Amino acid sequence: MAEAVAAVVISGAVGAGLGEALSLLVTAITYINRKTSRFKSQLNEIQQTIINNKQCFDDIDKLLTKLDRPNEEKLAFITQLKGAEALVMKCEHIKWNFYKILTHESKLKKLNESLVRFCQTDVQLMIFRGVSDLQTRMMNCDTDSSGWLCGVPLPQGDVIGFDNHLMALKSMVLKDSVNDNDCSVVVVSAGGGYGKTTLVKKLCNDPQIIGKFSKNIRLVTISETPNLKNVIEDLLTKKQDHFVNDADAVNRWGSFLRVEKPNLLLVLDDVWSEDIVKKFMFKLRGYKILVTSRTEFKAFNNIYQLKLLNREDAIKLFRYSSLSEPGSTRSSDIPDDLIEKLVDCCKNHPLTLTVVGGVVKGKSMPFWLDMLKKLSEEKQSVISIDDQLFHCLKRSLNVFDEDSVIRQCFLDLGLFPEDQKIAATALMDMWVHLYKHDDEGLKTIKQVLELSYKNLVNLSPIRDDSSMVANWCEEKTVMQHDVMRQLAIHLSSQGPEEHRKRLIINVNGEDFPPLPDAINAQILSISTGERFSMNWNDMQASKVEVFVLNFMSKEYVLPRFMQYIEKLKVLIITNYGYYFSELESFPPPQYLSSLTRIRLDHVSISSISTQLLDLVNLQKLSLIMCKIGNSFNECTDGIPQKLPNLLEMDIESCDDLVTFPKILCTLVRLKKFSITNCHSLTSLSEDFGGLTNLEVLRLASCSDLRTLPNSIVNLRKLFIIDISDCIRLSKLPKQMGELSCLKTIHMTACTGLRRDEISSTFDESCSLKVVCDEEISLLWNHHPNVSMQIVEKDTLGTFSKIVSN
Repeated sequence: MAEAVAAVVISGAVGAGLGEALSLLVTAITYINRKTSRFKSQLNEIQQTIINNKQCFDDIDKLLTKLDRPNEEKLAFITQLKGAEALVMKCEHIKWNFYKILTHESKLKKLNESLVRFCQTDVQLMIFRGVSDLQTRMMNCDTDSSGWLCGVPLPQGDVIGFDNHLMALKSMVLKDSVNDNDCSVVVVSAGGGYGKTTLVKKLCNDPQIIGKFSKNIRLVTISETPNLKNVIEDLLTKKQDHFVNDADAVNRWGSFLRVEKPNLLLVLDDVWSEDIVKKFMFKLRGYKILVTSRTEFKAFNNIYQLKLLNREDAIKLFRYSSLSEPGSTRSSDIPDDLIEKLVDCCKNHPLTLTVVGGVVKGKSMPFWLDMLKKLSEEKQSVISIDDQLFHCLKRSLNVFDEDSVIRQCFLDLGLFPEDQKIAATALMDMWVHLYKHDDEGLKTIKQVLELSYKNLVNLSPIRDDSSMVANWCEEKTVMQHDVMRQLAIHLSSQGPEEHRKRLIINVNGEDFPPLPDAINAQILSISTGERFSMNWNDMQASKVEVFVLNFMSKEYVLPRFMQYIEKLKVLIITNYGYYFSELESFPPPQYLSSLTRIRLDHVSISSISTQLLDLVNLQKLSLIMCKIGNSFNECTDGIPQKLPNLLEMDIESCDDLVTFPKILCTLVRLKKFSITNCHSLTSLSEDFGGLTNLEVLRLASCSDLRTLPNSIVNLRKLFIIDISDCIRLSKLPKQMGELSCLKTIHMTACTGLRRDEISSTFDESCSLKVVCDEEISLLWNHHPNVSMQIVEKDTLGTFSKIVSN
């Protein structure tokens, strides 16, 4: 009776569709509890959670009716509730299998936990900023009618000790200017690692700030060597004509403000020069600029000096960082006085507390005591807090052996530019050679997770619906706090330049810095800015095995000394500028005879395609967001086979790839081929069947791909194929079911396929694992030997579920 009353109460609390879905979920719990007592405890907890939080669902329903797309949003909630109902109904079919009972109990427990989190956290956020805005913040890809990219992501993890700072800063930002037509500037000033970015992100997600500025809140990172054209291009998401120079970009930003006249909060993060701020200042009512900087910028009146944490909050943060995750050490095993001594060594500095806490997390008591000893070795009373931070972080890394792989991996992160995402696959390319990592990326992702676990790097969120296909690193990125990057560079820069193992060169101006005539580095990284003159020094770098080249330029002349790096194994070239870059002076293939891996990002390959195809010892080629066009098709020198040793090829986000290059169908040794997010690709050549050694094929998110070639039947070694999000794929080759080695198909969101297409391609005797969503799983109902892994995408950022048979 109680369950029936609960269903009525819930149904009456919200609108018909949502209320009905909740009512059905409670009814399912009632039904299962009558059929069996096996899961009664877990089911009653779920039911009580729904009853206790019925007001949450009522608030959601009221909110959705006020949004532009209430039916879409409500349908998404209903779909998730139906998924929860399906999970509950599965209880009926689980009998005496002890393992299945335990597994299902765990799933029910996670469902309840996710419902609680949903009601206590996510709903409150949605009420304040609207579901569509929350989606924007999570997906980071939505724009309003003016082209303004709205939303600032929430800071990761729990934020400790910032409540008072938030209140004080909020009052400064909300305060009206003395002159309504002035642009008000507020500067948050503090040293590195104090939490300036965390504070402003928290501010931008505060309900009062959102109430004042609505969607017109945007955060951009400026950094020490800013590229204003790129920054403003990011702000003006409606594609502009190319800016002539920085002044043109700034004028275009001013024009946008005057035309749109939004009540707007612009956050300029990590600013090194007050002149940059002044470029964004325009007299406009309601326009405010919030700046974070290590400098106070006396030119502005509103300065908020962010202080170190107080002792109580410092201890809380250290406990959270060192004891919040399960490990070999329990909280009760560590005495309070040891925690307090370590906090004292960290000088109440947020980043230091987080890093040191991460390093000792999960370790035994002797490790904690050893860390205390290392941090206490030097007296720090006479040096500045920034020096204290640097020394403390440096000594915290001394717990790793000098030559340990984890320490070396941390130092390698300094090879990449400031404030840029680093693809985990790029790290894998280096570490396969340097540290003998596997080509599946398992060791690499373990090292990245270990660095993340110790708070030495931030790992991008791993989606619930992402599954390893080609390697464990795909679609994952990391970022490093600029202080940690400086530390990595500092530690790599000990000793004379000519004797360093890892030589990192950052060119901020026009001229390349003076260097020794010969260097002995194994790893070389060069980063240049827009003003670089392309005048390279002639140095000998014959022992370099890994070369990372970072730049931002429409045309880029490669250094001549590349021709003399006979040991070069891994080459990573990345253009961080807005334009595709044309590479000049690419070395002839005979000078790159040792090269095994090359990764090109955001460059045009038209001028170098011939050289690429003639790299006889190349084993992996990655083209990321490159301009390809017909470049490969124009290579007609009569040589029948190119890249004779290529084992793996990645083509990602190359939007001008319309037809698949025929010449790439001759890569007879190729084992892994990944073509993802190439939205203009419509078909693959019938010559594709020439890739007879292919084992893994990824075609994910090629949204305009219509068919697969019939010659796919020749790929007798193929055991994984990923066609997820190929939404226009409507036809499969009939012979595809004859691929005897095929074991797994990923096909989430393949909405163009029909059941008869599946049935005519795969008979009922086929034995496969299919990874897909609930909708696509219905196409396989008549295949008894197919095991399903159903992944339900969490489109609204609410509670998520993984339901698998």
